[in-house]
Amino acid sequence: MRDRAGILISLAVLLVLCAAAPIVGEFWSGVFARCVTWMFLAISFTLAYSYANIPSVAQATVFGAGAYAAIWLAPSLQGNVALMLLAGTAAGGLVAAVFGLLLLRMSHSGAAIGAIIFAVTGSILGNAAVTFTGGADGLPLPALNFHFLGLVITAGPNNTMLVMSTALLAALLIGFWYVSGTSTWRIVRAVQQNPVRAQVLGYNAALFRLVVFAVAGCVAGLGGALYALISRHVAIDVVSLSMSLKSILWAAVGGVTSVYGGPIGVLVVQLVSEVLARWTVRVDLIIGVMLVLIALWLPQGIMGLLRRSERN
Repeated sequence: MRDRAGILISLAVLLVLCAAAPIVGEFWSGVFARCVTWMFLAISFTLAYSYANIPSVAQATVFGAGAYAAIWLAPSLQGNVALMLLAGTAAGGLVAAVFGLLLLRMSHSGAAIGAIIFAVTGSILGNAAVTFTGGADGLPLPALNFHFLGLVITAGPNNTMLVMSTALLAALLIGFWYVSGTSTWRIVRAVQQNPVRAQVLGYNAALFRLVVFAVAGCVAGLGGALYALISRHVAIDVVSLSMSLKSILWAAVGGVTSVYGGPIGVLVVQLVSEVLARWTVRVDLIIGVMLVLIALWLPQGIMGLLRRSERN
């Protein structure tokens, strides 16, 4: 069933970001642009958790794979942003597919533990392979003449990158809205709700879950490639367990059962964090309390609250 309210709200939020950026100034334009890249990460976790039924606490590892792939291949691709984004998307999908093959062999609780081990291992290996990742210092985006579909663009936290990122995210959300009304998506939902029953009905439940998980990896990889272009620098902390936990926080605040909740959750949490940082150093404590309150009183997140208001 298509979520008409969800898609409209998400697109409206993205439109407001683009409209507000020239007004609020360069700093907030950069904040908005990075928020959009993290929206891809939040959506990735929602797809993995709520639709592939895989509790992946390692989506940031996939996000980082896309970011590093974009930076590594930028010189070879001669600054072709479209190919860099494609490379990041492919890298994220490949890492997720390999990771998914391992997780699907485990129980639900075992998969959660396996995801944590994978995230921690990825961070350790990244810190050790300083030549390739730059370690804690990270790698800068090469100074190139970047172009996207024939248009010369400037990489960095600017309005152009913000508009490009929001356009790609809007296309992704519209694509998901379309797919959610197809018979294939009904099978995905059936597999998510009861994989044993779906298997009995003749569907390859494991294959459907793996494909959805790989798609979630592609989404995270695309977000990572955009992050590399906007930040112009990627450090190993993008693949950390802490970043993966942030993706869970964003998805939970927006509504972990809806892909349209992730973008809203990112915007709420990050804007609150930016404002609070001007007043106190205890931002993480306040955000943590906010998450606990949402878990207790608003388990379906902001999207759940909006749906409840519609029913009333």
